[in-house]
Amino acid sequence: MISIITPNLNNAKYLEDNILSISKLNIPFEHIIIDGGSTDGSLDIILKYPQIKLLHQTEKTGMYGAIHQGFSEAKGEYITWVNADDRIITAGFEAMYLEISKGICDFIYSDGYYYYVKENIQKFGKGRRFGKFFLKHGCMPTMQPSSIYTKNLYLEIGGLRYDKFKIIGDLDLFLRMAKLKKCRFKYIRALSTVFSNRDDSLGNSNSNLYYKELADNQMPKPNLLVSILYRIFKYI
Repeated sequence: MISIITPNLNNAKYLEDNILSISKLNIPFEHIIIDGGSTDGSLDIILKYPQIKLLHQTEKTGMYGAIHQGFSEAKGEYITWVNADDRIITAGFEAMYLEISKGICDFIYSDGYYYYVKENIQKFGKGRRFGKFFLKHGCMPTMQPSSIYTKNLYLEIGGLRYDKFKIIGDLDLFLRMAKLKKCRFKYIRALSTVFSNRDDSLGNSNSNLYYKELADNQMPKPNLLVSILYRIFKYI
């Protein structure tokens, strides 16, 4: 089974589409939503769907703290998080799950779409092969929701460091997974999620903090060769 975690804080405008897309999955799953104290009608939407496990965030630990709380409660052998304004693409997401459930990898990732809310357009987001290599050199090989990993892997590397990161927690998490020598990464060609890009999103509205976290934590920066390879693998 896979546990899909959705952190939510006043995302009623997008939340139902998220719930409905996940509910179409034909694989064993649980959907856990952690609410951070919404006042916009989010809870009314969640309560319409009794299959959802609703948790209330117990501490003011931000988005990554909410996700970690969800992972701690997860019953699935496999886990991921899909933000409240993102959506699942059924066939591709199921393909990732079926592949990782064979036991041949610990972290699987794929392609997806970036949805630019303001412009109302979608653009293809290509996953890069050799994900461990690119992560070690400061490049994300996939959009965050287009990934699934084992809960054992998450626990082994210590989980999200929500006390340290507010913006780049996903990059830090995946980098520590990539540095684990025995961790097996696999890429498959499949469209698995739609990742929303909004001007008011946490990352886009806190760009200064984003770069500060990168610098303060000495995150790896891609050199010229890695940057060229990253572009080349967009087409391979």
